[in-house]
Amino acid sequence: MAHLTKREREILSFLKKDPTISQEKLAEKMEITRSAVAVHISNLMRKGFILGRGYILDERTGILVIGKTWLEIKAQADEPRIDISYGGMGYLMSSELIRQQLIPTLFTVLGQDETGDRIYEKLLQSGVNVQYIVRTQGYPTPKKLSVRKEDREFCQVIDYKKNYQLNKNAQKSKDDLLKSAKVVLLDSAIAEPEIDHVIGQIKEYDFFATILGSSLTWWEQKGLLQCSQAFLVCHDYELMNYAGNFQEVVPESSFPVCRDMVNNGLAALIVIFGQSGLVVATKKEIVFLPASPLKGTGTEINIIAGVAGGLASGYGFRLAARRALGNSEVS
Repeated sequence: MAHLTKREREILSFLKKDPTISQEKLAEKMEITRSAVAVHISNLMRKGFILGRGYILDERTGILVIGKTWLEIKAQADEPRIDISYGGMGYLMSSELIRQQLIPTLFTVLGQDETGDRIYEKLLQSGVNVQYIVRTQGYPTPKKLSVRKEDREFCQVIDYKKNYQLNKNAQKSKDDLLKSAKVVLLDSAIAEPEIDHVIGQIKEYDFFATILGSSLTWWEQKGLLQCSQAFLVCHDYELMNYAGNFQEVVPESSFPVCRDMVNNGLAALIVIFGQSGLVVATKKEIVFLPASPLKGTGTEINIIAGVAGGLASGYGFRLAARRALGNSEVS
């Protein structure tokens, strides 16, 4: 998906609220000239966010992230230090997509509390589409506490309401988003019924999807290894533990295993070989893409975000993976 400037995001926001708004009114609201508005609208049309005259917006929302978001408190037992940040796969993946100049829509649940307010404002300021975040008094914003001593974590507590269920309006909003998404990134930590519901939608609607934070065995149990719209990103050691029969330090030795897995139904299998690069397997081809020595391969989140961005832009998996390597960071 093309990068949007701050002004372009502002214009899209106004157009979504009022598709009939005039350029003169936009100029007045944004305190810029009408000619400047015209230039921004022309750029939005060129980038595909506006499909034609009359401000017909692209109904596909691009990349949809469905995942948990929480306040993260990290304490160091052997030092007088406490770090407070935000976490959860929903927050982390959305932040990585923004870093890669992509604009995700995040579907998550936050409480109507001060912590939820701070997280919501942080996401909004960063550029994430927060329009569909559920805010409710029946679900206090989760908190995660982890305590480390030296380099070892010896205590972790996550405070959240496990049995929260979406109401009908929230469920409908999520279903509408799934129908219009190009790529869906789903957190395996959300409630099991919600995961099963989304998996059912993957098989019904025409979008690519992957599940974050789950094992290959879990994918097999859920029947996702036979899902033609699902793409799997994993590390070489994970694939070795699951399927074996190749050398972890030799990417090309994994080709037969990868070929068998994609022939079984997956849209694509992308294997991270440390910082050396990626093996990308589809039904059409299997290739090894070496990483830049300066950038490395990056983390799993880097790669998933980059691939999602490529797919949302209409690239095939090979070009999407190259895009991911180009946006990676040495971990």
